[in-house]
Amino acid sequence: MSAKGMMEMGCAATTVGAFDFFRGSEYLKGLITDYGLPVVSVNVYDELTGDLFVEPYVIVERAGVKFGITGVIDPGADIRTHNDVEQLGVIIGEPMETLPAVLEELHRKADYVILLSQLGLEQSKLLAEELQGIDFMLMGVAAQYAAEAFEVGHTVVVQPGYKGQRMSDYRLQFSEEGAYLGYSGRAFDLGDKIPSDASMALLVKEHKIAIEEANKLRAAARKPAAQTASPSYTEECLGAEATCARCHQPQMDQWVGTAHASAFASLERDNQSSNPECLRCHTTCYLDLPLDGSVTVQNSLRNVQCEVCHGKATDHARDGSYGKVAVATCLSCHDEKNSPDFDYAEYLPQITH
Repeated sequence: MSAKGMMEMGCAATTVGAFDFFRGSEYLKGLITDYGLPVVSVNVYDELTGDLFVEPYVIVERAGVKFGITGVIDPGADIRTHNDVEQLGVIIGEPMETLPAVLEELHRKADYVILLSQLGLEQSKLLAEELQGIDFMLMGVAAQYAAEAFEVGHTVVVQPGYKGQRMSDYRLQFSEEGAYLGYSGRAFDLGDKIPSDASMALLVKEHKIAIEEANKLRAAARKPAAQTASPSYTEECLGAEATCARCHQPQMDQWVGTAHASAFASLERDNQSSNPECLRCHTTCYLDLPLDGSVTVQNSLRNVQCEVCHGKATDHARDGSYGKVAVATCLSCHDEKNSPDFDYAEYLPQITH
C-alpha cells in the first residue's frame, strides 16, 4: 500500500527505515523492483553478497537545479519482522564508513545534497555538525519530534509528519542562476478540517480491509483453544464487565451508554481491530500483541472496561482497593497524538458513575 501510494504521489526518493523489513528483505526488494521505488541508502548491505542493498543515491533535477539524494539508517535501529521471517537478510553498517565518500561524489554531480536520515533527532544533528556537504536533511520517524524546520550550521533540517497526523510543507527558493536563497513554510497538524485526498483515502481503506481479512483467516486457521487463549493479556485481569456488575450494577448501566463500551466496535468499523497500536486503548488489560496481529481479542477483553480506569479486579476482590480516575489515567490514551481535542473537564462527566 505504501509503495503504491508513494509512486502515485510522485515520490522522488525515499530511504529504508526500521519498519520496512517487517516482511523480510526479499519482500522489500520485490516491492522496490515491482513499483520502481527510488529507495536509497549508503549503509544497508545484502547479507550474502556484501553489496549495498539499494542504490546509494539518486540525482533529481527540478527547475534546472540538480539535487543529489542519499539516505542512512541507524545501525541500532529496532528492526522488527513478521513471525514468518526466519532471516533478515541484510546488515546495517556505520554511516560514517561510507557517507563521506558519497557526499563528495554527489557534490561533483549535483548542485545540492539532500540526506534522508533515519538516525533520530540527536544523531541527525550530530551528523550535520560533523560532516560538511549536507545542504538539506529530512528526518524520519523518531522518539523526539522537531516541530519546525531548523538549521545546524549550513544544513536545513526538516522532519515530516507521521501516520498522516502532521505535515511539513517547506519550499526552497533559488535564484535564476540556481543559487540557494532560503526556505519558507511551516509544519501543521492534519486535523479533521483538512479533507483527505480521495484516491489516497480509498487506497488506505482497501489496505485496511485486506489486512483485516487476512488476520481473520489466520485466526480461523488456529485451533479453538488458541483462539480463546490470549498470552498478551495478564492473568490478573478478569476482563469481564459482568463480574463487576454483580456488585456495581448502577455503574455498569451508566457505562453501557458511553463510548468506552463500544470502543472495540469503532475499530471494527474502521477495519483496525487487529492493529496493535489501536488495541492498546480499545481493549482491557492489553499488554503486547504479536506484530502479525494473529491473536484474536477475547470478547471478554474488548472495549474500555472497568479495569482500564480502576485497576485489576483481582486487587479489588482481595482488599477492596481500586484506582481513582485522574487526569493521568485518561492521558495514557487520550494524548496529543490520538485525541488532540481531549479536555478532561469536558470528557469526565461523560463517563462519571
